[in-house]
Amino acid sequence: MSVLFHVSSLVRRGRTLHVPTKNPCHTLPEKNMHVLKAKYQQISAIAILFLITVCTSLLRAEETEKGRLITEIDCTKEYPADKYFGHGNVRVVESKTGRYREAEAKPLSRFGYRFAIDNVGKPHLMVVRFPDDKRRYMCMMDGTCYDLTTGVFTDFAQPLSGKMLEIRQVFWPRWKDCSVVFMTWGHGEPAAVADIKVYELDELEPLKVSGDPNDGTRRDFGIQYEDPCGTGASEGAMTHKQWTEHVANYAKHTGQKRFVYPIIWYHGPHYPSQREPSDNFDVVVAPDRRQYVRWTSKPSDWVAEMLEQFEKDGLELHTSMTLLRLGSLMKNMNIDLGSIHAGKETYNNMLSNNQVQGGTHDWTPQYNVMNFPSKLAGKLSTYAYGEQTTGPYGGGPMFNPLHPTVQEAIIGVAEEIAQRYKKYPAFKGISFNMWHATILWYGSLSSGYDDYSVGLFEKETGIKVPVDAKAPDRFSKRHAFLTGPQRDKWMAWRCKKIHELNRRIRDVVVAARPDLRVTYTFWPEPWFSTILGFPKSPGHQLHARGSTIALCREAGFDPALYRDEPNIDLDLSLNLARDRDCWSWQGTNSPLEWTCMFRDHDFLDKETLDGFAANPRSGVYVFNCWVEAWGEHKWFPCEKDDAQKKELAVMSGKPAEGIFRINSEYPKDGFWWDSQLRITPPFQAGDHFLEGYAHALAELDALRITRGGLFLDKAHSDQIRHFALAYRSLPAKKFETVGGTTDPVAVRTLVADGRRYVYLVNRDYYPVSVELHLDKTNGKATDLATGQPVDAPATWRVTLGPYDLRSFALSQQAVVKGFTATAPKEIEKQLKDKAQNTLAMIESLEKAKKPLPAGAKKMADSIKAAIKEGRLAWLRRALHSYPIRKCKQIAAPGNTG
Repeated sequence: MSVLFHVSSLVRRGRTLHVPTKNPCHTLPEKNMHVLKAKYQQISAIAILFLITVCTSLLRAEETEKGRLITEIDCTKEYPADKYFGHGNVRVVESKTGRYREAEAKPLSRFGYRFAIDNVGKPHLMVVRFPDDKRRYMCMMDGTCYDLTTGVFTDFAQPLSGKMLEIRQVFWPRWKDCSVVFMTWGHGEPAAVADIKVYELDELEPLKVSGDPNDGTRRDFGIQYEDPCGTGASEGAMTHKQWTEHVANYAKHTGQKRFVYPIIWYHGPHYPSQREPSDNFDVVVAPDRRQYVRWTSKPSDWVAEMLEQFEKDGLELHTSMTLLRLGSLMKNMNIDLGSIHAGKETYNNMLSNNQVQGGTHDWTPQYNVMNFPSKLAGKLSTYAYGEQTTGPYGGGPMFNPLHPTVQEAIIGVAEEIAQRYKKYPAFKGISFNMWHATILWYGSLSSGYDDYSVGLFEKETGIKVPVDAKAPDRFSKRHAFLTGPQRDKWMAWRCKKIHELNRRIRDVVVAARPDLRVTYTFWPEPWFSTILGFPKSPGHQLHARGSTIALCREAGFDPALYRDEPNIDLDLSLNLARDRDCWSWQGTNSPLEWTCMFRDHDFLDKETLDGFAANPRSGVYVFNCWVEAWGEHKWFPCEKDDAQKKELAVMSGKPAEGIFRINSEYPKDGFWWDSQLRITPPFQAGDHFLEGYAHALAELDALRITRGGLFLDKAHSDQIRHFALAYRSLPAKKFETVGGTTDPVAVRTLVADGRRYVYLVNRDYYPVSVELHLDKTNGKATDLATGQPVDAPATWRVTLGPYDLRSFALSQQAVVKGFTATAPKEIEKQLKDKAQNTLAMIESLEKAKKPLPAGAKKMADSIKAAIKEGRLAWLRRALHSYPIRKCKQIAAPGNTG
């Protein structure tokens, strides 16, 4: 898509076409491109899309031409049992889209193929063609490890293309006898594939981002992990060093310079801490496909090794922390409820129901390596440090972030990390994941009613809390008072105190090195699913509950307080896939309430989007969530004659303290090996993959965009590379918005470095023609993605492809006076007709005195405004929102919306 403007401008000047690739240029003979001689003004939107398709195909061909085709599989043909298996009613389908093999539309129905490669450890490319013709949720994997794992979903909130699309997965095989498996996840969403090709590549060539001088003045773009324990089961790696080399090569190949990675996950530091008990473990899959877990409480300093590698590769590491626990706090906590009621001090959080938060009440307690020996022996009766896993309270932060003991531990570990790694140029700071149980805040208004905090509130505000300070039920009474008439003052005070804590964290970090930054990522998925309960009720939906930013303030974090804080960055997380499964296999049988909350708030929660956009350095993290089918999961000791155990029981050059086997067992279905793993992140199909990137920039003018989750996404190289070229060329400052609208296209500009920068980003899946109106232009501009000169006349016409980003530099004196953006007429008509029908439906429901869902009337008013203002991208999301789809259900019972 990023070649579009370059194509258009060269056509205007009647020149030979140069298609930007990972080589400086690829020249197409003019005699073969005579169709491009037409004047730019005469090219229709359809022709432009054709050019996009042709040029994208040429880019992809260029990549595969450098590889050697080693396997080709026609999925509509039959193969013997040693090369193919199928489980469920797998069949070959004839359709308008083409012929393909389709699994049954039932969970875990699957089919797969076995193929051979020649060179273990070399990069390979698997190209899978699949039909985008109906609703699908397909998991792709090798069946045993994460090396080939990816996924795709179609339809639902994203229009179908009716075409064959591609998955282009880069992988490093760890064995010569390979397999690939395609599995249906949800009911009514069958996996389907037309054909498969596998190429062996010579190398992954780094992307040259000519618009980024690599001096820290440009926007950050990269990869962010939630889970660090899959290093030996992904990217063809069995050692951390090998994993680092592979992810670094891929990051360079795709232009993803920023790398955010956990060094404190669910428990203690994964590095050799001098302050806190350390622990580290990972899963490793051996060449014979057997799966192991290796662990240690005395880790080597793999972070330093990673930083040394990143410095060579020109990458930047931000060390992240989920920070649910620290061993020093766990060891000395008081969770004896009777003693606390009697007045004994605790730095654990006291709750609105008079309980003490003695555990996070989630899935994380077991992942302390202190638990592993007992769990392996089947004797684990209590988790490390006596953490509670049951009780009359929900999930939340265990420790009170205002207590001096807790603050000393948090600040101490932040300071240790900054001091330990400040000497490495690739180290750029620390990042906190703000979850339901992160101990940097309260998580909700249900927490924080201990004696210390309430006493401090009284002292600092002068507000007396009229509750007997010795009453056993004083905590619930304090909650009732402080969330009543004093609610706003209580919330504001808590936000102020958390702000003070975070400033102290920042201060110790920048004391180590002034350029280091502290980032806070607000992560709705684990937070809301725990604090609100799983999003399966009307009360969780858009306009029925508070906005995300309002819930941040309830938890103790007000983003507005951080707008002028140096070296502190705030990132908002988007979750574009969770509504498609909502932690279940229901698929098309899912209740409406399961399928809306995350996406609706990602795109339609105006208070939150505006609040984060107001931050001068706001960023976005797109979370690649995943689904898990564990079967019967087992931990068991290694066999006595396991010859590879000793070799595998090494972590970053240091012997592991322990190693054991794991496996997930499933009913036999024809797969060739017993060792299996079925965990998959799903991605939006085709162009829709870029929706989150376009939204981040159009809505927030994001200075940082990262994406990731459990392991590296390697299935969207072309799209990531093209976006990176344009995005990383932009200065890391907020731009000025041009005109009165950013929908369907946002145009922004900034004068910096003696030039005027301009970017245009399309929010949606259809092409949009943009006419920029310039003043004082010298008629020339530079396409920042390609470095090529382009014409920029006073009336400058640019056509953006789906979710496309174009960035340019003009002369400093040039002025962007305004612009018009024109979407395809048929798209505009379709959306406006649907909107008018929706308004009529809501009006008829009101006349019939039917009970409307929360927010329906508000959405109707907003839809009217969007029609008038031509905000088509917002309109498409609004028409698929819960309030509107629920109205459809009410109007026509049985309608899924």
